[in-house]
Amino acid sequence: MNYHIATLGCQMNEYDSGLLARLLESSGCKAAASPESADLIIFNTCSIREKAEETAMARISQFKPLKHKNPNLKVIVVGCMAKNKGREIIKKLPFVDYVIGPDSYKEIPEIILKQKARERVFIDFDEDENYQGEFAKLQTPYSTSITIQRGCNKRCSYCIVPFVRGIEKCKDAIDILAEIQEAVDKGVSEVMLLGQTVNAYKKDGETFASLLEKVSTINGVKRIRFISPHPKHYNDELLDVLLSNSKICHHVHLPLQSGSDAMLKKMRRQYTADQFLSIVEALRSKDPFYAITTDIISGFVGETEEDFEKTLDLVRHTHFDNAFMYIYSARKGTESFKEIESLSEAEKLSRHQELVVIQNEITKQKNEAMYGRIEELLMERPSTKDPDEWVGKTGNFKKVVFKPNTIVRPGDYVTCKINDIRGWTLRGTVVGD
Repeated sequence: MNYHIATLGCQMNEYDSGLLARLLESSGCKAAASPESADLIIFNTCSIREKAEETAMARISQFKPLKHKNPNLKVIVVGCMAKNKGREIIKKLPFVDYVIGPDSYKEIPEIILKQKARERVFIDFDEDENYQGEFAKLQTPYSTSITIQRGCNKRCSYCIVPFVRGIEKCKDAIDILAEIQEAVDKGVSEVMLLGQTVNAYKKDGETFASLLEKVSTINGVKRIRFISPHPKHYNDELLDVLLSNSKICHHVHLPLQSGSDAMLKKMRRQYTADQFLSIVEALRSKDPFYAITTDIISGFVGETEEDFEKTLDLVRHTHFDNAFMYIYSARKGTESFKEIESLSEAEKLSRHQELVVIQNEITKQKNEAMYGRIEELLMERPSTKDPDEWVGKTGNFKKVVFKPNTIVRPGDYVTCKINDIRGWTLRGTVVGD
């Protein structure tokens, strides 16, 4: 049986698609060259916003003709939308054979290959299912993600993740290290540790800080990244490791959401603006180029002009390297959905646009500050605009385009001097041989 997996959503979904691929291949399946040649198509979906679900439903519906051409084709919807919508997916898209939630992926080979399933929907939570002993297929030959924690206990008032991913579950450190070792043995040198609140990791006396230290001792691991940490779970032990361990990249995506304590409390974010700033200041205390990216919501329910100004002030003060900026939209199923909004769509859009202008100028300044620096780049791919040029990534997560003076391959490391900036793109020249 040939399979095809279409992945929508976050890096956790990317990892889960790799997990599904490994499970299927362990059962004798092979990756299809195209959806048209597949006997099994899996859609791994996102549910973080209603728009994401609408996009997924539209994408899945496009594959209906393939089902008509091949009645034996099996179509499965998995991921967060599968858990959130359940039977509604089959009702709207009757050609879908199965809907399977994030805790039931191990059942897919038996459902498909042995045809034993009487049900079509498998979305119950399993508090014990953490996929111990199951490793994902590599995302690239040189860089891959490793899930160390699934689910979330935070219950932020605007977020649906706990309702579709379940409670927080951490994998055993020995299992995590074994998966990383296997990846390194296949040539990987950069690992990204994944979790809904990754730095909340705690299992059998192991903390996130101690886990990072153990990962760094694996020969062949050159770069360690992680996403997404929660500001609440930064402590002195973790900060010390982040700043002293040379293998841990100097970049973090640290979600802010708002600079107003009143809004942070209403969002149930469990930290204050000052606490957030103290983390930023600690990270940049030894390295002013420590890159910090973030998420910010404009126009959260009940946000006043004063609240929004506090967000702008914090953005100006923090100088984020980049930010994903969103206009608040109520998400059905969350606590904040029940509240009456005080802002019009036009007002929310206006605040969003003001924020974008300010952050774009800061991002420009942060890029300009990189001019003249000598950076080691991890090669990713040839440039889409000029195949003679390559794209590499710095330790602080900035992409640089350059022309190599010798043959390079994805996964190689090349030292460049950044000597040009075109728009948002950093450009460099090779230093040395």
